[in-house]
Amino acid sequence: MATTGKQNATLTAIYVGGVKITHATSSAVELSMETIDVTTKDGNGYSEFLAGVRGLSMSGDMFYADDATYGPNALVTLFTGRTSAVIRYSTEVSGDDYFQCTGWLTSFSTSAGVEDAHTYSVSFQGTGALTFITVT
Repeated sequence: MATTGKQNATLTAIYVGGVKITHATSSAVELSMETIDVTTKDGNGYSEFLAGVRGLSMSGDMFYADDATYGPNALVTLFTGRTSAVIRYSTEVSGDDYFQCTGWLTSFSTSAGVEDAHTYSVSFQGTGALTFITVT
């Protein structure tokens, strides 16, 4: 049954090829659109724009664990292989909507401070069309 009302963000995660990236502490999706300036002298001093190229990116922060079900080892392999994958931003709750596209892992960074948790961050850049689908 679909989530009603405001959602608890704990359920939302990034999935790569249908597998959830484990040990996540945050996840985000960003939709963007460039604009094309079509301002003319007829615009009475106002700028005018047309819709341009659209894009999608996803990012997340995770705790580093070599034995993660889907974690840093799988992600670095994806990156070094220059392999695209289907990426999804979803709660995986039946009836909820999610974002999905093919994408590239474009950034992987890790941080390990003294007496601190070892963490890493990832960013994906979508390529091609975005789909907005309902979990079945």
